[in-house]
Amino acid sequence: MKSSILRSAAAVVAALTMAAGIGGCSTEKSDSGSGNSSKKALNVVASTGYLGDAVHNIAPDAKVKVLVKPGGDPHTQELSTGDIEAIEKADAVVWTGHDMEHHMMDHFDKLGNKQVPAAESIPESDLLPWEEDGKIEGHDPHVWNSPDNWKYVVIATAKKLGEIDKTNADTYKKNGEAYNKKIDEGKKKAGELFNQIPKDRRILVTGHDAFNYLGKTYGIEIHATDFVSSESEMSAAQIDNLAKLIADKKIKTIFQDNLKNPEAIKHLKEAVAAKGGSVTVSDKPLYADSLGEKAPVDTYLGVFQYNAETITNALK
Repeated sequence: MKSSILRSAAAVVAALTMAAGIGGCSTEKSDSGSGNSSKKALNVVASTGYLGDAVHNIAPDAKVKVLVKPGGDPHTQELSTGDIEAIEKADAVVWTGHDMEHHMMDHFDKLGNKQVPAAESIPESDLLPWEEDGKIEGHDPHVWNSPDNWKYVVIATAKKLGEIDKTNADTYKKNGEAYNKKIDEGKKKAGELFNQIPKDRRILVTGHDAFNYLGKTYGIEIHATDFVSSESEMSAAQIDNLAKLIADKKIKTIFQDNLKNPEAIKHLKEAVAAKGGSVTVSDKPLYADSLGEKAPVDTYLGVFQYNAETITNALK
């Protein structure tokens, strides 16, 4: 939280922060330098760390519980009894939408006006189609890998929090706008990094199909060894085709991610070797559907910068 001018107020804020930590409230480190909201702190549940971080930047005083912990998969995670109790008691529940939280969304939909599937605020023209088994099934939910799309999510989240806490609506709006300026800066920095990669090397092969928006934004060809979730893998024929691409294009590095599904990447590396090629698996995983535990990858902007640096250093 941003400290108050008065020392006594600062002491109160510090005490409240300690109490929140003792109480076991799940929080993510914020990139915000924005002003405090006033009165009683909002109690917010966010489905993912990315959304939890957005809430912290919009409402720095909010108590935030993040459902999907570092390394978790929002596609497959189900709500525990404690999670259900938390969302019922929350003032607001922020989730992605577009079937990202497949096993949770029925519970969220029942919460009425206190919930918001924030990514559903993104114009359809800015969304990518989601293909499963050769059929289009809605839209790709991994929208945070487009900074421009994520700004829509921030605006929608700030609007919902302002509807619930009207006293601080203007503060939430201003904080959201300030955070979006930082997202613009992050987008620019990532672009400067990706420009260091020769165009013929801008091919990203990962363990999870979460980076298509990144590819669209920065002109990177994207391939993955699994699809909608960490439990969904390519067929042997698809692995073989991807291995041929890697060998033919002489792609030197492929990536695992923090969803911890290494077997497909291992099989892919072996398939490349069988075709006379050679590829290295990066020892630095990319961050896909969840944040990391420690800085710098415990915030959205930290992850975005880390992924950009990791990809660039491996492919340039």
